[in-house]
Amino acid sequence: MTKIACHPSDEMLASYAAGEIDGGLAVMISAHLEFCPHCRAKLAKYEEQYATQAFVSAAPDNHGDVNLDDMLEQIMANDSIPEKSVESLLNAPADTHIEVASQQFTLPQILQGQQQKIGPWSRLPGKIQRAKVSSASSSKMNLIYMDESSALPEHTHQGNEITLVLAGSFSDEAGTYHPGDFVIQDSQHRHSPRTEAGKDCLCLTLLDAPLHFTSGFASLLNPFSQLFFR
Repeated sequence: MTKIACHPSDEMLASYAAGEIDGGLAVMISAHLEFCPHCRAKLAKYEEQYATQAFVSAAPDNHGDVNLDDMLEQIMANDSIPEKSVESLLNAPADTHIEVASQQFTLPQILQGQQQKIGPWSRLPGKIQRAKVSSASSSKMNLIYMDESSALPEHTHQGNEITLVLAGSFSDEAGTYHPGDFVIQDSQHRHSPRTEAGKDCLCLTLLDAPLHFTSGFASLLNPFSQLFFR
């Protein structure tokens, strides 16, 4: 497996462990954790810290005893993994894959069985397809499929864009990204994502503002940039 080079920030992981994070970003981090033992180890340390803090805050003072019910409630409040009953897990739908361009790709576990939240595929310029993913977020989440020898015109960002590679690879001016890479872009970045001949790529993206196209003819697309932010 190719080594993962791009990760969520420590601040993101700490907020995820504390359960204090935007729903869309939580999905992105959860999917990244499936690929990344490095971030899973970091997350475990943050969860341990929060559990310790919960015990300390519930420790008895000179005026009374520990309320074990309150202690348990605080620990559960700091658990980053939502509670699910055994019955709900056993009865969960078995949809684990998504199909695009006559290919099947395995979905991140957090999206498996959630096909009703994934919209139909639509075509974008540059041999690219997109499927909207509904999430509890003001940001826009999409599955993006880049066919071989495809490219998105050079652009920057009016806000933040997070791209998680799920399968295949793509490149831009900064390098090449592989499964598990958690790529964060903002208004300081300008790039043109592309794939090579014979290589496609499936990504999960989170965007909180429209793109801004910067190169020549592509800049004429800016009045329509909301098409990339739906």
